[in-house]
Amino acid sequence: MDSDGLFLNTLALTTTICGFFSEIFQVVGPSSAVLVHVGEDVTLPASLSPVISAQKFEVIWFRDDFDSPVFLYQNLQIRPEYQMQAYEGRTALFTEELLKGNVSLRLQDVRVSDGGLYKCFVDSGLWNEEVHITLNVEGDFLLFSCYSMSPLVVVT
Repeated sequence: MDSDGLFLNTLALTTTICGFFSEIFQVVGPSSAVLVHVGEDVTLPASLSPVISAQKFEVIWFRDDFDSPVFLYQNLQIRPEYQMQAYEGRTALFTEELLKGNVSLRLQDVRVSDGGLYKCFVDSGLWNEEVHITLNVEGDFLLFSCYSMSPLVVVT
């Protein structure tokens, strides 16, 4: 191989390596649980570090099952057809903020069942990372106990 060919191969390899390392990132979230009251709206904060655009990345928010997302952003689109039914119409990304690496999830009208662990997975195609965020839901809960005393049902 002549020196020109070696130079071009080295340049191509360097460009590939630099391109790969420019997409290495972490997904950063809060160091403690996020607290919300039943019925309120909440933001589960997550962002890329260093700050790079996530606009062309895949962003998946999920609970236990990766294949049942709370929210899916893929191929520059929000994909509600893959979303868990319990979250339908209650979630959003700040799509205008994706350019700044903001991948936070907005959850509206929080329910008791929304409490627990959330995972935000971000995939650039060359690199992926995730962060885990706990949502604690507080509120006034009514407890009912029912028992039957034929022919009467008593609710306390």
